[in-house]
Amino acid sequence: MRTYLTVYFGAVLVAMLLVPIVSRLAKRYQVVDHPGLRKVHRVPVPRVGGIAFVVATLALVLPVFFLNNAIGESFRESRGQFIALLAGASVMFVVGLIDDLRSVSGVIKLLCLVAAALAVCASGATVHFISVGSWFTIHTGGAAWPLTVCWIVVITVCIGVIDGLDGLAAGIAVMVCSTLTLLAVWSGQVAMAALMLALLGSVTGFLFFNFYPAKIFMGDCGSLFLGFIIGASSVVCQSKTSAFVGLALPFLVLGVPILDTGLLIVFRGAIKRRSLFAPDSSHFHHRLLRLGLHHRAAVIVMYAITAVSASVGVFMLGADGKWSVGLTVGAIALLFSLFACLHRGRYQKLFNSLKHNLAVARQAKAQTRDFERAQTQMYRSTSFPAWWQTVCAMGEHMRFQSLGLWHCENGQYINTCVWNAAQKESGNGRTVKLSLPLESNGGPERELRACICADDCLELSGRQAMLLARLIDEFPAPEHEEQAEASDQPTDTM
Repeated sequence: MRTYLTVYFGAVLVAMLLVPIVSRLAKRYQVVDHPGLRKVHRVPVPRVGGIAFVVATLALVLPVFFLNNAIGESFRESRGQFIALLAGASVMFVVGLIDDLRSVSGVIKLLCLVAAALAVCASGATVHFISVGSWFTIHTGGAAWPLTVCWIVVITVCIGVIDGLDGLAAGIAVMVCSTLTLLAVWSGQVAMAALMLALLGSVTGFLFFNFYPAKIFMGDCGSLFLGFIIGASSVVCQSKTSAFVGLALPFLVLGVPILDTGLLIVFRGAIKRRSLFAPDSSHFHHRLLRLGLHHRAAVIVMYAITAVSASVGVFMLGADGKWSVGLTVGAIALLFSLFACLHRGRYQKLFNSLKHNLAVARQAKAQTRDFERAQTQMYRSTSFPAWWQTVCAMGEHMRFQSLGLWHCENGQYINTCVWNAAQKESGNGRTVKLSLPLESNGGPERELRACICADDCLELSGRQAMLLARLIDEFPAPEHEEQAEASDQPTDTM
């Protein structure tokens, strides 16, 4: 007990001493987060506060390795796992610090995160099986490593997602570390309990400066370190208890950011079709602010939801398999109900967007096939009539309204070739018109003019125009063209 108290309060003290020092250094070297459209703060705030609790955690954990007691012995017995865990967390801290100081792409951060998670797997900390009391046991087999990596990545990303309001990520991390400490003590993992207490103490000390109005932010260096340790520690904890409880416990405590991240990914992909790494202002806490809640009130609401979920997780520790499943399902149902209330207008929009985007994807795929068919035919087109017929056939398959070839003579354009669709597209009459200049090679200026029906989707019409331009770029019109008779329907050479 003395070791536990020393680790916890020592981490609190070290973090509280380091935060002001880190803050002053960040201000001196302008490592600050400036106000912006997605920001809720109005003045520049130092953004590398994670340095304080990372140093505090390591400063209190590393000496425990050398203690001559049960906790130190437990650390040495599992030193491989703990070294891999702390080394991986340190790597993520360095990556996050570089991102805070310079900039690191989301793909690079993800690759580093996966590599660090694989190091944890290599140390033997994987989800080998998932058991629910005496009901059933599922052995993961070859899926153990991928499942473990995905779990660590998800938890790390979720910690970063909730780092959007003052004190939100740090406060929720305090609750997560508290529940994992209880899980470690309950399962007899004294070394893991000491690690979680060190992290808990350091984040608690940091929270004194990070709560609204925040004097310092943890930054990516802090959120990546914090998320990685929480994710990897939950995997280590489950190895000596029911894997269902070991993974369900952090899932419940992080239920809001996990569901928020999942829903956000779906909306980005289905509605906005944006990169998953792009910044966004439609997180759960942003919606609370838009409902009219004050910054502090929104954070407290998130704390309350997390506290309820954490309480359910703590009750699971003493429940049998049936009650564990029941509590987990009930808590997840409550979280889904909460999200349904706050996002009630977005689900219909999501369904409509999915339907629309699937239709657009099908039509885009068909356009690509038509373009590739035209490419193949162009390789065999050695004369102007064959070239013109191929262009017209592509226009017919893509449902262009008309195509025309124009020559410039004495400053005026004259239409020399024309193609019109056999059946005009019905709709509201929206039309995209474009002119593509053709290579003249010293001869008269020429251009290809096209009219494209834009009733379905302007994006698809723009894509049709792009594919036509690409075809003309790759296969210019022959220099010595022969007069081609105007016709309403081309010979289908495709």
